[in-house]
Amino acid sequence: MSWFHAAFAPRRDHKGMSTPSYAARWWLPLCTALCAVWSWEATDGFPVMAAALTVMLATPLLTLGWYLIGLVSVRVPARYIIPQAEHAHQSRLERKAKAAQQDSV
Repeated sequence: MSWFHAAFAPRRDHKGMSTPSYAARWWLPLCTALCAVWSWEATDGFPVMAAALTVMLATPLLTLGWYLIGLVSVRVPARYIIPQAEHAHQSRLERKAKAAQQDSV
């Protein structure tokens, strides 16, 4: 599997619920750090203004980045976060199927 599929594949948890891809998870610290560095330089090291500018700049960039990552991730098949999550989800589905069979009988 390529790094592209590994990074952009939506992740499923132990209940089968979709969670963000690794690319979306990496985007938060990367975007925030880049905005913080730029803001620090732009405000000549004034911490309060740098923090405010970081939040103001990072908010729309995070939204835009997550939207674009989501568009790419739709075309990549989902993967489980860890192999144990897949086993737990499959076991849960089997238990639900057995319970449904017993209730219908």
